[in-house]
Amino acid sequence: MKQALFAAVAGFALLAGTTSQAEEVTLKFWDNQQTESGLSEFQQEAVDRFMAENPDIKVEVTTIPYPEYQQRLLTAVQGGNAPDIATLDQIWVAAFAEAGAVSDLTDKARESGLDRGQFFGGAWDSAVYENALYGVPFNVDVWQFSFYNKDLLDGAGIEPQSLSTWEGLRAAAEQLSGDGKFGVGLFGHRGEDTVVVVNSFIFSNGGEVLDAAGKCALNQPPAVEAMTYLQDLAQFAPEGILNANSGNMRELFLNGSLAVEFWPALEQPTLQKSNLNWGFVNGTAPEGKQPIGTYGGWNLALFESSEHKDAAWKFIEFMVREDVNGDVVDLIPANKAAAEKFLNENREGPQQIIEHLSLAKPRPLSARYLEVAEIEMTLFQDVFAGKDVQEAANAACSEIDALN
Repeated sequence: MKQALFAAVAGFALLAGTTSQAEEVTLKFWDNQQTESGLSEFQQEAVDRFMAENPDIKVEVTTIPYPEYQQRLLTAVQGGNAPDIATLDQIWVAAFAEAGAVSDLTDKARESGLDRGQFFGGAWDSAVYENALYGVPFNVDVWQFSFYNKDLLDGAGIEPQSLSTWEGLRAAAEQLSGDGKFGVGLFGHRGEDTVVVVNSFIFSNGGEVLDAAGKCALNQPPAVEAMTYLQDLAQFAPEGILNANSGNMRELFLNGSLAVEFWPALEQPTLQKSNLNWGFVNGTAPEGKQPIGTYGGWNLALFESSEHKDAAWKFIEFMVREDVNGDVVDLIPANKAAAEKFLNENREGPQQIIEHLSLAKPRPLSARYLEVAEIEMTLFQDVFAGKDVQEAANAACSEIDALN
């Protein structure tokens, strides 16, 4: 992970294959490990269903735990042993595309009738690099929803919807802090969960991480205002914010000592099993502005070295099909029609979630994203440590702009 990704990927020299004419094609499909045994039960059923519908195509599945996944992919590509298809974290796509490791799917998608309108727009955009499509959205989620403990809010006479504005969240956080309770679950460790939450506050104030020209925008007023707001809000969070992560906040929320936590919809199954009286609002924005979340999720990519591109594309089409996509994801289906059915059956407030997903934005579509994120993490640690926000943002932008 981290800074080595672009340099490692950029050095790859790949030979494009042609579709095999053999009677039976064997596809290698790599995915992020979902359970101890590999794929979820539903994913395996989908793979089996695909092979039943396509008896001339066999799919061999390899699942890899997330901390090892990216490096395993890099090593496989460098060694000429890349899979035919793999799920790629949204933040990896640009680097693999820049290196020529994954195929441009623009023409295949057009010929198949797949387009942006069938998927959540920001998820589709996360697979577009330099005006070409290098993946098809598979599953999605959005950071952040503001989950709240309804009993704590009711006890303080706080209207939950007030949490959707910066002004209301701060007032509630102050009122809900004390006597062993904490108003907000802010965290600031060096992790991507910190990045996506802070980005959501920046996006909700009309800010950007990188502007349209690829220049750092973190030192511009909208971003500086958002980080200054969070720096102030941090006084109502548990101590040790620089080392705390989203998992730590979940524990506090589950034991009833935290009033508001920032998480994606992925949190709901855990909360549904708890005894908490909970609810959520779609992020937080200044009064009069629309909360904009940060996308997370995975795209299906076809590797340029595959000798079975037509068969691999057929598998990708299958996995994002409306009648399949909702059965194989661990987050939320990226196919909007499948997502609506999935959310209605599995989540509270399905239309509320769809609204937030429809407005969310992807993280910067940069081949140097992981380096950008590392600089962001340092910036956010400086902010939560109490440093001058404008000065810290200026320093971060100098580093980011020097990457190009």
